[in-house]
Amino acid sequence: MDTSRLPILFVHPINLRGSAWAEIVPAFADRFAIVPDMRGFGDSPPAEQYDIARWAKDCIDAVDRAGVDRFHAIGGSLGGAISVYLAAAEPKRVISVVAVGSQLYSRDPDNAAVLSTLEHHTVTEMFELVLPKYALAPNASAEVVAKAMALRNPNSKDDIRRVWRAACAADIRALVASVSCPVTIVTGEFDLTCPPAAGAEMAAMLHAPHVLLPGIGHLPMLEDPPALIAAIKAHLKRVES
Repeated sequence: MDTSRLPILFVHPINLRGSAWAEIVPAFADRFAIVPDMRGFGDSPPAEQYDIARWAKDCIDAVDRAGVDRFHAIGGSLGGAISVYLAAAEPKRVISVVAVGSQLYSRDPDNAAVLSTLEHHTVTEMFELVLPKYALAPNASAEVVAKAMALRNPNSKDDIRRVWRAACAADIRALVASVSCPVTIVTGEFDLTCPPAAGAEMAAMLHAPHVLLPGIGHLPMLEDPPALIAAIKAHLKRVES
């Protein structure tokens, strides 16, 4: 079956929004792109409950509304885990997965650093402290920091706490055996949130190549779009050739 030029679902990282992919999507202008804001992020309203299954449903709802049947799933951070979840849950629809800055489960399920920072600071202050330290490479420019801040979760402290706890509770280890499509794992050299060792473990469990991007952190779609575009194009070429 010819799988060339199939649509792409872009799943945004935790506490960002779909427009985090704004510098990536134009490189794939020959394909239809679905770029949702999941519940609790961006322009989508908050919800009473969050978990990986509900966020995956948000993505499938967006794909269905777009009238798309089969698609590649490309996700960053939490979005990478969601993309793998979709591949396990919807094997006839997900052609392949690229998980960027992702892991199978959180090494810090309590996320104490973030939640304690939120106790003593406003939401904006918390992101100003956390994003440069944990999400970006040490040499990230002021422009990259500003981009990340502009894309941050706009919701209240209580909602952000619930989002973060749900994301840290996500564990897809039991699902990897159900993933039959091609997968590529991409990790930034200086990713502290989902470090290279976690990316390598994810790749090994999914029998996938692990691509390490030098000089960047957790958000390559903001830090080095050309490098991430090249990694995605190499993946698609491998899958569709």
